[in-house]
Amino acid sequence: MIKEIFLKRDLVRELVMKELRVRYSRPVLGFAWAFLSPLFLVGIFYVVFSVILQVRTKECPFILYLMSGVFSWRFFQDSLMGSVTSLIDNKNLIRESNFAHYLLPLSIVLANGINFLPSLFLLIISASLILKGIPLFILWLPVILTVHLMMAIGLSIFFSLLYVRWRDIKYMLEVLLSVLFYLTPVFYSLYLVRNVFSSLFFYAYVSNPLVGILNLYRVSILKGFYPAIQGDIPVASLVGIPAAFALIILSSALWVYKKFKNHINDYLSY
Repeated sequence: MIKEIFLKRDLVRELVMKELRVRYSRPVLGFAWAFLSPLFLVGIFYVVFSVILQVRTKECPFILYLMSGVFSWRFFQDSLMGSVTSLIDNKNLIRESNFAHYLLPLSIVLANGINFLPSLFLLIISASLILKGIPLFILWLPVILTVHLMMAIGLSIFFSLLYVRWRDIKYMLEVLLSVLFYLTPVFYSLYLVRNVFSSLFFYAYVSNPLVGILNLYRVSILKGFYPAIQGDIPVASLVGIPAAFALIILSSALWVYKKFKNHINDYLSY
């Protein structure tokens, strides 16, 4: 895969730039929406959960907890939903060109990764000002981003291949992501889950790799967050589960692609 990306790097770069141009060329504010859109979403969640429902987090200020969860979740969700139709949307390019088809969903994920960076920068600045510093764990942020990207790329390739054969996959994915949103601590605390539910449920809950990813962002950016959750979440779950899942899903998606690639053009004509 790395060799193919290197050989076709000009194509990948053009696909990524095309995705960003389509997204931001017509709006008056352009790329500023990469900041504004997630901020508006955080504002809505903050009013609903903090002001109206009085949700609180013991680990850190709720606004920072919410920003870290919403920003990282939005990248994951936009990557999957944006890439699921990428093979069908580019069927003419696939027929006319010779390249690995998985570069199409990969380019969507990379474009969303670029779109994610301004939000991440805003979170780091906000956290450093509110918490008066950043943890040394921030040095692990590139590794966390890499794991998150691998996870998103693997799932995007997998679902885009399934969509070529079964067009219901897009709607099933929407439902799945809606369920996962509430099963991931985007706006509520791990402390709440641990105290409300049984230990068995909690350990099953933290086996969700997205739980680990979201909390890795918080550990790396939010000063004092890690000591606050050490008693709530196993270290193996925090680090090992997301990394293992990312490797497994990416390897599996590439294996499915190799088995399925000779039949893609047949299904594109449907």
